[in-house]
Amino acid sequence: MGTLWVLLCATYLIVVCQCKIHHTVWLPAGKQISLPCKLRALKKHKSPELWVEQNEELEVNFSANSIAAWYDRLGRLIHVGEVLLVHVAKFEASEISVTQYVLRETPPTAKQMSLIPEFRGWIGGANQLLQVNHIDSVTCIELQTSTVVGFRKPWQALQRKSRVGREIVFTFKIYVQPIIVWQYAVPSWILMENASVMPRLVEEWCQDQRPYGRQFHQTCEGIYQGFKTFPQQTRFGASNSSSTMPFLEIGVGINLSARLLHVLADPTTKELGYLHARLQHSLNMYILEGLEDYIQDEDLAQKLVLAARTQYLCPPGSFTLRRKPEVINLTFDKLMNRTLETSSASVLIDDKLLCYPCPDGKATTAYTFNEECSTCPRGYYRGETGWPSSAGCLRCPEGFTTDGVGEESIADCQLNAGALTRSILHYVLHLLFTLEKIIAGETGPDTQTRSLALEQRSAWAWLGRIRKKFWIYCAIYCLLSSYLAAKAIHRLHVYLRLKALIKKQCGLLLKATMIGQINLVSHIKQRMKQAIKEDPTDTLGHGAPVEVSGVGESIQRGQMKKSRSFPFKR
Repeated sequence: MGTLWVLLCATYLIVVCQCKIHHTVWLPAGKQISLPCKLRALKKHKSPELWVEQNEELEVNFSANSIAAWYDRLGRLIHVGEVLLVHVAKFEASEISVTQYVLRETPPTAKQMSLIPEFRGWIGGANQLLQVNHIDSVTCIELQTSTVVGFRKPWQALQRKSRVGREIVFTFKIYVQPIIVWQYAVPSWILMENASVMPRLVEEWCQDQRPYGRQFHQTCEGIYQGFKTFPQQTRFGASNSSSTMPFLEIGVGINLSARLLHVLADPTTKELGYLHARLQHSLNMYILEGLEDYIQDEDLAQKLVLAARTQYLCPPGSFTLRRKPEVINLTFDKLMNRTLETSSASVLIDDKLLCYPCPDGKATTAYTFNEECSTCPRGYYRGETGWPSSAGCLRCPEGFTTDGVGEESIADCQLNAGALTRSILHYVLHLLFTLEKIIAGETGPDTQTRSLALEQRSAWAWLGRIRKKFWIYCAIYCLLSSYLAAKAIHRLHVYLRLKALIKKQCGLLLKATMIGQINLVSHIKQRMKQAIKEDPTDTLGHGAPVEVSGVGESIQRGQMKKSRSFPFKR
């Protein structure tokens, strides 16, 4: 019974030691992280606070005579050593869908594995860098060798038995993390004597944020400071003018991928938000404690108000769900209650540290902290791939434009012309594409698939079976028909122009005839008037009544007018 129990325990230990441990690593784009192999499994919990407390200590020690070997998903050795440096190429949020499933063209560079004990300290090198451009997975295997005692021969001659002690699988998930900037503002009169107190406190805190000894990255990416002023309104009724109040502003860039637990936390939940809030809470308490020691005046310390705010800057082509950053006041009363739940940093727990790609047809061209993506103007477009996102909306090719704003594809780019020109061009292109299909269909019946002994027949393949003579006759017929049609159209055009010219000339001739008749009648009237004035008593010429339409009537009307005007004339 005892022997059976020992065998069961040994089997259980072997299964436990050789079990696989899976970790999901969230890689921010453009960052470089350190991934240790000696990790235990994560403990899941719904509460982010309990999840952080249970998973703060993840690193474990390897057994003696063991070494870590890293393999890619194809089983190729990529690195030998306890820590693997992983670098993610910097791309925009909407480019992930294009590159995440692309296979590598060439395998990553790897150093030759060496198991000589005297070189165990630098095996593989800490500078071995794994470039990750898409979703991938790596496996870390603990290789254990047996210990040999009592041999004095060279180590190379020894033959040791090796086995796999532990296997850890890391699955990479790439996302775009916003640039995180913490900003603090303190009145300049507090630091009038020594302006370097505030920056020194921030630098000391940054130096203490090293997770473990072999850390290659820092939590603080950069620190800047500067004096600024803002207008301050005077008391109501005293004066209409405003005064300016100077203050010292300090900004700290935060790298949330420096710690191991930060890259294992899910940014879509509150896990990463809780770690971010706890990190800022520690800096807030450190600054307040340092300023309290510097001021050494309780009354003055109670009046001090330290303004703080957090900015999330997303790269071009993406946006964050958080709106304009809010300013939070920090006072020394916060030192009395140091819990995170009651601190000003608790508002950061619900923040999702993700940059979302702009919708189709919209883009941004600069780093932004709001959720507004401008619509692509007329002549521009932006599709679902959005590459390159940093360029914003893409311009249509020269000579093309869009019918409206917010277009999503290059297919929406139309010819920059009228509807008639577009229709003609569309018809010509349709003919060209049809001709290409006819030409390509000639080789269709002769092409066979590799998997099945069947012919690839297309809708245009039957046209390739027609003889070439028929195509030549058709071409000659089309040319002759086109020539005759052109001649007929030309003659019809000449006939219509000649007919219009004859009609115009007939009209001009009719007008000339009418004008000549009018001139002849007028000339006859003038000659008769002149003849009457020259010899009014001529009986031969004027004794007999002459019926001239218009002349006699005018003379009679004149005589009647004279008799009516002078009735008493003798």
